[in-house]
Formats: sequence, structure tokens, C-alpha cells
Amino acid sequence: MNIMKNSYDYCEISENQGEYLVEYGYQTYNGKIISPPIKIGDRSFSTEKKALRYAKKITSRECITLEK
Repeated sequence: MNIMKNSYDYCEISENQGEYLVEYGYQTYNGKIISPPIKIGDRSFSTEKKALRYAKKITSRECITLEK
């Protein structure tokens, strides 16, 4: 799997029963904001640190939202 840095513009990290779920995808299309965002995938991690590290690899820091 080849994920380029900053390839997604939507990334949300949420905590659920001790696991951290990273959902990522696209929020814009041809320069227009779409609602709801298109979810491409998700991945779960055991710690918040690991989830944030992964999120920073696939998107820019401005796009990351953290829900607790």
C-alpha cells in the first residue's frame, strides 16, 4: 500500500472502549466542500500516540480532528 503524505483531506480520530479509531477520506471534490465527507477507510490503534502518528503520515495536521 503506497500512501503519499498529505493525500487525504479528512481525518478523524475517535476513542471507543480503549481503542482509537482513525477514519480518513476526502472532504473536497474539485475545490468544493462536500458533506458528509467520503470515507475511504479506517484503522484502529491501541494508544492515542500511535493513532496520531498514523494520522500525521496520511494527512496534514490542519485536517486532523480528535474526539474524546
